[in-house]
Amino acid sequence: MRKFQIALFALLCGCALPPKVSPPAAPPVPETAQARPYEHFEVVSSRVEIHVFRDGPMAQLGHNHVITSDALVGNIELREPRRDSGFTLEIPLNSLVVDDPATRSAAGADFAKDVPQADRDATRRNLLGTELLDAPRQPVRRLRAEGLEGGPSEYLARVRVGIRGEERIVGVPVSVQIGDGKISVHANFRLHHADLGLTPYTVALGALRVRDEFEIDCRLEARRGGSS
Repeated sequence: MRKFQIALFALLCGCALPPKVSPPAAPPVPETAQARPYEHFEVVSSRVEIHVFRDGPMAQLGHNHVITSDALVGNIELREPRRDSGFTLEIPLNSLVVDDPATRSAAGADFAKDVPQADRDATRRNLLGTELLDAPRQPVRRLRAEGLEGGPSEYLARVRVGIRGEERIVGVPVSVQIGDGKISVHANFRLHHADLGLTPYTVALGALRVRDEFEIDCRLEARRGGSS
């Protein structure tokens, strides 16, 4: 936290000392969001679920996919006013699971078709490869809040995301519940590959491809871990 210092000035006098006159009070220093006290919360549980859909004239030959992770970690800094709060989250890309059978079953009719293990493995290799998430060079994806709008329980978060050496800012609607020393957050939204600087995976000159739009559902719980 930045420390602010107020300098006190003394008046130098000649031989005759006039009555002391107090200098005018210095104007108050505006308090920034970073300077305000905050409560620190650590993420203790999380669930990210991404739905990706097949597309193109030969779509029937492909599969819709469910990608999940329970390894989202990070912290939330809760400030007043609430819109000055922030968060930093990280997700290790090796935690991503593609087409877990139980998850597909719970995801609905769009995911009822079984996916062979070989296809699951191939999809994961493509996802983590250099053409998409580039996990070998950037194994952890960081998400950082750049600003919040709305409240008191529904917000639009401007989130900075780094992918393949570039950073993008996307808008994410979030629902927030605060109480009993914990914060519960839920976000359900859609993005396009271009929002993240990505190009959908294609085969057969685009006859079979991944749909540009995909869905993300994220839930996390954070517990109080201190204040500053």
